[in-house]
Amino acid sequence: MRINQDIVLVDGAEFDSNVYLINNEIMVDCGSGVFFEETLEQMEHYGLKLGKIKKVIFTHCHFDHVGAAPLWKKKIKAKFFIHENDREALEKGIVGAEFFGESFEGFKVDGVVKEGDIIRTGSYSFQVLHTPGHSPGSIVLWEPEKGILVSGDTLFVDGWGRSDLPGGSKEKLMESLRRIKNLGDIQILLPGHGVPASKHNIYARDAIKKILEKIE
Repeated sequence: MRINQDIVLVDGAEFDSNVYLINNEIMVDCGSGVFFEETLEQMEHYGLKLGKIKKVIFTHCHFDHVGAAPLWKKKIKAKFFIHENDREALEKGIVGAEFFGESFEGFKVDGVVKEGDIIRTGSYSFQVLHTPGHSPGSIVLWEPEKGILVSGDTLFVDGWGRSDLPGGSKEKLMESLRRIKNLGDIQILLPGHGVPASKHNIYARDAIKKILEKIE
């Protein structure tokens, strides 16, 4: 799905995460790898060039978002990044692959992202916000000028992420959600699973409004 002229959503098949390509330079999450060929086919369909991808940013360390990293490492020359609080889990392979009937030996990233970092590409400047709760190192990417939130598994169009997984915290998740609620006007919500939402669509606008109202 093309979100706009610069952002493409590669839909997650079955349990897979969504994969976002921003300006064909930044990849946010990379899927589990179980449906890797389907992901490649979608990217080709949208005319995306693997050689243009410069960075892969993981919103958190769970298998459905990071499992394909070793496959991507063989395909692209990009650098891979995750928040420091999820780095050890990713590199040691503690990502919950067994819940999906899969295995994962671990993956070493090239670096970490932290609160306040700016991810720039084209006319976009995404702020890294540390939003623990779903995992210790969960992040969202916020583009304040354009009102775009890439929310990982912290916030969805119809709810928010689980906090009952290893490393999760309901208290921290609610703190993170309150922070998101106070960001300002979210024009486009790009979650880690399911459909995105844009305020240009009246139904999506109502959905964003309702979910934010549920956050206390």
